[in-house]
Amino acid sequence: MERDYDDVSTAEILARSGVSRGALYHHFPSKLALFRAVFEAGERRAIELVAVEAAGPGTPFEILLESARAYLRQAETNEEMRRIGLMQSRAVLGWEGWREAATELGVGVTLALVSAAIAAGELPPHDPETLSLVVLGALIEAAMLIAVAPDRAAARERAEAVVVDLLEGLRR
Repeated sequence: MERDYDDVSTAEILARSGVSRGALYHHFPSKLALFRAVFEAGERRAIELVAVEAAGPGTPFEILLESARAYLRQAETNEEMRRIGLMQSRAVLGWEGWREAATELGVGVTLALVSAAIAAGELPPHDPETLSLVVLGALIEAAMLIAVAPDRAAARERAEAVVVDLLEGLRR
């Protein structure tokens, strides 16, 4: 997390982890596969943190809105999410590899939240998968703005206001 993927050698990973090259390659066929596993584990942790923050009573739309806010707070404060999940993952995995991994993680959560809000009549009856991808795309780009900002708190406030307006604009 301290340095970019290209700046860390396999030899350094072995030395810091205390495992042999054979043990590493037994579990991960490449340094890239190891990075993907680290990325996915970090994303799962971030999703859990968002779920905890957004838990509570509310309508499906209110839970979706609070989840979006919680995700943006994570982009502001969670260094692992910022460095690996947002900044390095696309560059290292490439857009297609990143999209595949993101689909397995964040899209599923977003799809469940959006589907519940549609079923409750709080969002228009658009195709849930399409709406989920558009909502998640907006959230990820807002999170990227936060991740690279010199003042992440101010960037989160600005991005959150826009995301809330976007979601509220969809609300029925």
